[in-house]
Amino acid sequence: MALESETLTLEHRGFTYTLAGGPPRWALSRDGTLFGYLIVKSPVGEEGEPVYTTLTPDGQEGYIEGTDWEQITKAFFNEVDPAIEPPFSGSTSATQ
Repeated sequence: MALESETLTLEHRGFTYTLAGGPPRWALSRDGTLFGYLIVKSPVGEEGEPVYTTLTPDGQEGYIEGTDWEQITKAFFNEVDPAIEPPFSGSTSATQ
């Protein structure tokens, strides 16, 4: 589904993020901290939907691209937001 809003909020792992801008680039931030950008890499992909990816503030392209902008954005926040803790593995065994 194409992202057409200019500004919206996204809840993820207990935080509220802001996407601001509009096609082809949205700034991705939380509480005034810019983490990077969601960009339209291609306006029409194989299935006729836009293809999205991310950019860091210094311009490095992310490693995930696809048509699901919301999942791409959440994966990006998992990687770049230091407030997000790595997922708990569930293992309670001690290392020896």
